[in-house]
Amino acid sequence: MSNRLYWILGIIAVAAVGIVGYWLTASPTEVETARVQQREVVEVYVATGRIEAPRTSDLGVEVAGTVQQILVEEKEEVEQGTPLLKLRTRNAELAVQRAEARVATLRSELREIERGPTEAEIRTAQSEIDQFAAQLALAERHLQDTQRLFKEDIVSEWELEQARTSVEEARARHETAKARLARLRERPLPEQVQAARSRLQQARIDLERARNDLAETTLRAPFGGLVLAIETDEGERVTPEQALIRIADMMNVEVYAEVDEDYFGRLAPGQPAVLIFPSMPEETFSATVRRVGPEIAPDRGVIGVHLAPDSLPENAFPGLTVDANIEVARLERALAVPTDAVARDPKGTYVLLVEEGTAVRRSVDVRARGDTWIALEDIEAGTRVVRNAAEITIGQAVAQAGGTSS
Repeated sequence: MSNRLYWILGIIAVAAVGIVGYWLTASPTEVETARVQQREVVEVYVATGRIEAPRTSDLGVEVAGTVQQILVEEKEEVEQGTPLLKLRTRNAELAVQRAEARVATLRSELREIERGPTEAEIRTAQSEIDQFAAQLALAERHLQDTQRLFKEDIVSEWELEQARTSVEEARARHETAKARLARLRERPLPEQVQAARSRLQQARIDLERARNDLAETTLRAPFGGLVLAIETDEGERVTPEQALIRIADMMNVEVYAEVDEDYFGRLAPGQPAVLIFPSMPEETFSATVRRVGPEIAPDRGVIGVHLAPDSLPENAFPGLTVDANIEVARLERALAVPTDAVARDPKGTYVLLVEEGTAVRRSVDVRARGDTWIALEDIEAGTRVVRNAAEITIGQAVAQAGGTSS
């Protein structure tokens, strides 16, 4: 008898569980709803970018030489024309002096050829030859002595070079004096005058080149900007092919960022943006979209955007990371719903309506996505939609909760 009782009680328990389960599954889920209403919706695309200076130059010298002095430091602001670096100038100065001497000599030569010689000039020219010959002999003896002393490590290489230079200069003066005397003894022919003029013109060109080379021993800023890098040291031998100092024009810097290429049609020049530097999140800087593209990375699905900042921190420099909040849409009176009321499935974007106690799918098009509200198309003002739509199954039994949103 007891076994039969247990069997009956078991049947009753199973039936009770089934009834409770059916009641639980069949009872509608309470959902909060919100009314479609007019709202201002601002959609912002947040991208991480970096500061770039489109006008950046790697500067070098036009003549080879040894760096004597670096006049600036990295991250220093400089004005146009500021001296940045100086090379040793001794060789360049000597070249100018030699070129000036040659111009003076050829100018005198031209005058002599044009007027013809006098007996006094011939005697003077011969006297100069004798004088310069004596100077040359003296310079050569001095060079021999200096070479011997150099081998014995008594004099420096610079002193040896000076002795060689003195011999070259004395020999040049001697040869010039002999040539002058030879020309004086000839009658001035038209072709001689023309040739002298040509030599003088070439000497003037050489002098101008030597002066330019001397000026090029000082590297100056071609424009005002920020010194980004110094790629040399004092005492280093440099050539015209080397980049010595990099400078950036900070007056025309921009922020370059990459955005999803799906936003290509929604981005346009003139759109406002807000820049936030990770190191100073409490401070913001306004900017404007300058241009979209042409940079594109199909493998990553992104496109480049260039922004013109209205201002930047005083210590900003190219390469610095910055977050760019680009305003891609601003709708002042759009029909909108809370962001959690919009869901998406393979068929597209939708909201849920409560119809006859069931969650019904309603396809919509999104106009703009704000932080808390989404602007929609294909829906009427006043329509109530289910919040937290992603948590509700289409066709599920639902009932509006007592505390629905306005």
